[in-house]
Amino acid sequence: MIKHIFLFPRYFKIPGILFFAAGLAVTFVRFALEIKPDFLDFKVFAMYSQYIDTKYFKMVDNNFGEEAAILLILCGLFLFAFSKEKEESEFIEDLRYKAMAQSFVTGFVFLVGAVFFTYGLAFIYMLVLNIVVPLAGFIVLFQFYLYRSRKIGE
Repeated sequence: MIKHIFLFPRYFKIPGILFFAAGLAVTFVRFALEIKPDFLDFKVFAMYSQYIDTKYFKMVDNNFGEEAAILLILCGLFLFAFSKEKEESEFIEDLRYKAMAQSFVTGFVFLVGAVFFTYGLAFIYMLVLNIVVPLAGFIVLFQFYLYRSRKIGE
């Protein structure tokens, strides 16, 4: 028998959506508008850092814009993905597992494609994207399966 996975209460979906939206806004400001706000400049501990020179286990100056964007997006997706539905059942749990397995495979295929078809800095961008693709794919697939099961049930 499958053990039940831990899920957040249903109302965690709202902060998840808000964090995700904030992450998209920060991403837009940082990358589309190319703005690096000064208040996000920090000295941080880095196990490994490589800009002009390479540093190991040192304090480095860093603008936290990129990190803030990915953290907000990931936290938002995580909260939304692992929050309960209005009615949880074994059927819903099966849909959740199916979506999770398929999103893992999709993320793997995406990563293998990135290995074969992207090079240089573009490959690093693909790796960053692959942080989000499996989780976002899970949400999309799970919501699609829920929608389809409700449509069939009508």
